[in-house]
Amino acid sequence: MKNLYLCNSDRIYLKSRLLLIPIIMILPMIPLSFADWGTYKIESVAKTFDVKYSFVGEIIAAEPDKESASLLIGITNVEDSTFQVSFPSELLSAQNAEFVILVDGLETDYTVTYDGNNPTIAFPIEAGSEEIEIIGTSVIPEFPFGAIMIMGILSTVTILLSKNKILFK
Repeated sequence: MKNLYLCNSDRIYLKSRLLLIPIIMILPMIPLSFADWGTYKIESVAKTFDVKYSFVGEIIAAEPDKESASLLIGITNVEDSTFQVSFPSELLSAQNAEFVILVDGLETDYTVTYDGNNPTIAFPIEAGSEEIEIIGTSVIPEFPFGAIMIMGILSTVTILLSKNKILFK
């Protein structure tokens, strides 16, 4: 019958091997390159919005598209990474946090979290990608609400004054 007892050196050897298994399993989960958070400024008629982002690559342009209620982002020098973007909900919002994310025209899965009213969206991005479109349900208005209201008041006053001139003749 074989002896099943191990000597001290064999126990140490086994323990060291058992510790290597979790290390080998966890190591591939750690990204080799870490992306820093950057800020891109988007200027509208009434306000400037800070869009914070993080990924391995560069943003060359970002602009809201009012017709499609989306945020278009041009990127370059992209490596496989996770694209994270945080922006004010005044810039772009979606009912029930149901955004549509397109990377080079293809829809991709994403996660969204909120810091107050501001969404942070994260999704995987592949090397060589060039364009991201984040589609919501509303985007910043072309004219601020105050300007529209002033234009309405001025139009009403002009119409009333023109009618009064006709009555005074």
